[in-house]
Amino acid sequence: MSRDKSSARSVAAVLLVLAMSLLCAAFARAQSPAANAQVIEIKLADLNDDNPLINYRKAVLELAMRASGRPFSIKGCQVADVATSDQRYVELVQTGQYCNLLATSAGSGMTRSLQAIPFPIYLGGGGYRVLLANRHSLERARSIRSLDDLRAFTIGSGIGWVDTSIMQSNQLKVVQSNYLNLFEMLKAGRFDFYNRSIFEAASELETYDPAHQLAIVPDLVLYYPADLFFYTTPGRDDIRDALLDGLRKIHRNRALLDLIQKHRSTRDARLAMLGTHPRVIELKNDRLTPIEHQAIQTYKMDWFK
Repeated sequence: MSRDKSSARSVAAVLLVLAMSLLCAAFARAQSPAANAQVIEIKLADLNDDNPLINYRKAVLELAMRASGRPFSIKGCQVADVATSDQRYVELVQTGQYCNLLATSAGSGMTRSLQAIPFPIYLGGGGYRVLLANRHSLERARSIRSLDDLRAFTIGSGIGWVDTSIMQSNQLKVVQSNYLNLFEMLKAGRFDFYNRSIFEAASELETYDPAHQLAIVPDLVLYYPADLFFYTTPGRDDIRDALLDGLRKIHRNRALLDLIQKHRSTRDARLAMLGTHPRVIELKNDRLTPIEHQAIQTYKMDWFK
């Protein structure tokens, strides 16, 4: 009988220890920041996975938010399925009801009303530009060696684009129109070159120049301090703090560099620039806020190495 009582007491002791362990674990989970943290609901403007450039922004966002350790969800803006301008997206993000996050070019006057997340998502790569040319201007481009040489030509750019104002402030002659018209205008010789991002040019030629009337000017790159930043709704410190923390972490652990090297929208541009020594013409950019300028200087990579 005493042996049975001893065995029963042992089993009871084991069960008590197990129960206490489970209780302590549950208490620890309840006290952890992750358990108590509210899910950050991100409503990203212009979320279109069919576009590799938009897909890259989402990939950076997901990578950074996972690194932040905060619970989150990402969905597109809840707006009508119609063409939406950058200005309209800024207005939507400003109110925060349907959109609360936008990725766009730094230096735009439109984003002054939004809260910037001071981190360039291309690590400065957004400031490298190439020129599309027609057959006539392609030959003439061989003579370009300096900014003064470039001022003898006319360059196409979009109405209201940051790039347009940057070129104008550097005394370049700019012809403005909407995005798609500019390709046809270049083919017709209405201007000499079309200024495009290194991430855009090749895919745009495949899409908008099936007859191969245009080409990228070889061995010539424009550079000005510029990049894409995320901007959020004023007062959404939860989005700003978590996203900035995550972006800094993926910069330190090189996860962002790995994404740049592997993502379909950036890897070809990266490979094309590695080890090259093109003519680089530098332009000044006075459109950046001090915060944007400092971020571009802080978080950057050498795109030629």
